[in-house]
Amino acid sequence: MSDIKAFDLAGSPIIIGSIVLYSATGTQGTVTELMSDEDGTWALLDKTNLFYKTEVLKTIERKDEKELSEKQFTLDEINQALEKQKESVPTEMDHSNVESGG
Repeated sequence: MSDIKAFDLAGSPIIIGSIVLYSATGTQGTVTELMSDEDGTWALLDKTNLFYKTEVLKTIERKDEKELSEKQFTLDEINQALEKQKESVPTEMDHSNVESGG
């Protein structure tokens, strides 16, 4: 077990096994290793296999797997969404304020 003290951007502790978010890219992952050097403290994430400075990470709760799964839509649901989108888009161009040069 690592004896490195690491904290996220809010000052919450980060340990191996913590689930964190790198908000700049939306990357989420589990911390698998902590490292410290002259530049700061770093956390290795399992999803990217990259080290991130711990002060730019935010610890988060594990999302429910159902919440993370893909949403399946029926053809009816897709058609309804497309119809709603069509209704909100003007069907004719309005040329009343267009001026021509010359």
